[in-house]
Amino acid sequence: MNLDRLWKLTGENRDTFKQTQNLYFSRIGLNLFKDIQNFEYWCTPMNSLTFATTGGDGVHFGFLSDDGEINDNCPIVMTIPNADMPNTIVGENLLEFLSLGCRYGFFNLEQIVYNFKKQVALLDTKEYPQEMEAKEIELLKTIENEFLLKPWDNHIARLHQLRQKYIHNLKYSSEYYEVFS
Repeated sequence: MNLDRLWKLTGENRDTFKQTQNLYFSRIGLNLFKDIQNFEYWCTPMNSLTFATTGGDGVHFGFLSDDGEINDNCPIVMTIPNADMPNTIVGENLLEFLSLGCRYGFFNLEQIVYNFKKQVALLDTKEYPQEMEAKEIELLKTIENEFLLKPWDNHIARLHQLRQKYIHNLKYSSEYYEVFS
């Protein structure tokens, strides 16, 4: 499975890892969770199994799965508890999600929700940000090379397609509906 390959890039095995989070990719906003489970924020879809967090403001990434099982074909949802629209589909699968973040990292992906046009314009450049440190670029290239990733083309169209295809599959708790009623 691709998640296991991602873990191997950290030099660790998820099955024998002792802590709850692997911080190897923390500089690029991709802290991997040892246990893949629902993060249980009020806005986390009930059918989302969280595999990573950015490490900031509760932002996390999860596999969408109706049967509680994950595989390489599960769509990826980004949950941002502080946002007015807290859930965004950010990949048809893990590889497409990793491709989305392969230039700008994963911490700034939340800006897709807060400042859509600006963030999409930055992502569409397919360049590393000028302020990005060499170690961060090295980490992104490690992931990119392992999975033979290519940055997305036309982020607006792809994000719209993913939303249209998967957003109605999200299942929420009664607490979610209480907040939005």
